[in-house]
Amino acid sequence: MEKFKKKTPQSLVSRLVRSAVFWMIPLLALTAMTLTWFYRSQTYKLFDEPLENVITNLIAAAETGDGAPDQGILYLTREPLDPDYQRALSGRYWMIGQFEDSGVLMPLRASPSLSGETLQLLPNVKRALDAQPNEEIRTTAQGPDEEPLRVLVRPVILPNGEPVLMAAAADVRALQSDVRRFALIATSLMLLLIAAVIFAVFWQVRNGLQPLFTLRQKVADVREGKSDHVDGVFPSEIAPLANELNTLIGHNKDIVERARTHVSNLAHGLKTPLAVLLNEAETSKSGLSKIVARQAQSMQRQVDHHLQRARAAARGQVVGVSTSVEESIQPLVRTLSRIYRDKDIEFDLDLTTGLMFRGEKRDLDEMVGNLLDNACKWTSSKVMISSGLAENEEGQITIEVGDNGSGLSEDQYGEALKRGSRLDEATPGTGFGLPIVDDLARAYNGHLSLGKSKLGGLSVTIKLPGRI
Repeated sequence: MEKFKKKTPQSLVSRLVRSAVFWMIPLLALTAMTLTWFYRSQTYKLFDEPLENVITNLIAAAETGDGAPDQGILYLTREPLDPDYQRALSGRYWMIGQFEDSGVLMPLRASPSLSGETLQLLPNVKRALDAQPNEEIRTTAQGPDEEPLRVLVRPVILPNGEPVLMAAAADVRALQSDVRRFALIATSLMLLLIAAVIFAVFWQVRNGLQPLFTLRQKVADVREGKSDHVDGVFPSEIAPLANELNTLIGHNKDIVERARTHVSNLAHGLKTPLAVLLNEAETSKSGLSKIVARQAQSMQRQVDHHLQRARAAARGQVVGVSTSVEESIQPLVRTLSRIYRDKDIEFDLDLTTGLMFRGEKRDLDEMVGNLLDNACKWTSSKVMISSGLAENEEGQITIEVGDNGSGLSEDQYGEALKRGSRLDEATPGTGFGLPIVDDLARAYNGHLSLGKSKLGGLSVTIKLPGRI
């Protein structure tokens, strides 16, 4: 059976769920990033509108030349009315200035909120303005209170032809906090959505594959003897498979039945000539007839043994058959207690309730009956019978029969399992009991083992397919 063992296959449910997650997580992550980008762009756009209005007002209020208090000097007919531009270090600033040759922006006019400081623009602003002298620049800077600023810079030509830069700035910390908070909320919601979708996909896949799980259980029920066919209503995609399985089970039963018939015919064909030989030998008193009778009896035992083994091998391939271990052992104990009543044997039973042998009752009776009969022959006064699930072997049961007789040495274990071998010629028997049990157990892919009983005599354990 080892050649049929394979690695545990990959779960179809996990495979389908992973395939769904494979495309879902990148898609939802992209969605979260897109939403965050859109929110950020719209928020910054709304944030920039007041700054653009300030620059527009500065352009409208800027005057030079004729009409100015000082000819050629820049002045403003009115300043922005927002009180934040009047309060020192308020986080809102405006400034009009020109770049010096060194690249430093020198203020011509500035809001009182700057408190005599200047907006420290990054060097790349001048390079960007040199490359695109008519474009408005959006950049960042550090404010006089070391706060991060969002700055709008627009090149303007004054009425007297002088180029200047008009800049408006505002503290951007609250805006950045809002964007980060939105990104966190969007990410959290996407993670919750991913978890919900994974659960939904898992439930959908499990629900969709439920008929397959049901079919698997039905097949297991047939294999374990709980049912003799795959029953139930299945979807149209799976129903043909269930029908084919039932056809296969029926075909298997037909093959086994034909094998049984063939074995029975063979048994009848052999028993008649052997019976004739035995009868003829018994009517004669010659020494030759005794030899013929003895050999014919040996042939009869061999034929019975091998025919029984052939029947067991055929029955061992049948699925959908199971037998209660307890219901098989109890009658055998009662029968043997009557047969060996002269020995007044005490039977100690430790049987697991509900234990089932996956095979036919006649075979279990044959195996347990031989073991009990063997124990009753050799015991002094007590026989122990126990049954249960095999340790560390799923789908296997054990039945142990022990006695308090003289037992066997380990060297005699192998001899005891040889057909026709009798270790004590003074005790009645044919020497076929344990070999028959061993052959029947092997027919069901089980085995027999010998050991020392807790009672001091021989312990015989058979391991067979079964369940609770």
